[in-house]
Amino acid sequence: QNENSDIIDPEIVNEVVSSIGNGARRSIKDILQFIVPDLINKEILNSQEPVINLRISGDGRNVGKKMKHVMITFAILDNIDNIHNPDHHYMVVLYPGSEDYKSLDVATTLLRDELYELTREGLIINEIKWHFNLYFSSDWKFLAISLGFNAAN
Repeated sequence: QNENSDIIDPEIVNEVVSSIGNGARRSIKDILQFIVPDLINKEILNSQEPVINLRISGDGRNVGKKMKHVMITFAILDNIDNIHNPDHHYMVVLYPGSEDYKSLDVATTLLRDELYELTREGLIINEIKWHFNLYFSSDWKFLAISLGFNAAN
């Protein structure tokens, strides 16, 4: 099982959870259950070689004068013809706020647990057990915060 959250201060957890209440989280496993059969039909994925390469990306954005949002998405790298098409990038975490360790730690709990399960156990979709290779793509600041470093410098 995945490690517990490092953030145990109830005030911080409540603040982030209420902020995330204005955002969204989606299950990467549920999204995969929905899109993988179509990718098999289009011969992008091969059920005889059930390995899926996932790219996980994240970044913070200014969306207004003093408004910031953080978004984490994934894409299937095997879908090479559509890798740069935003319609084939799937949002798994979106919340208002800044990209800092405390917020990311709470906001990504479900995602981290699911990624752990995907890499350790795989995922059965239509009676086929799929295995996953994960690739992380983001700017240095986001990656450093996600890994628990205090600063990117």
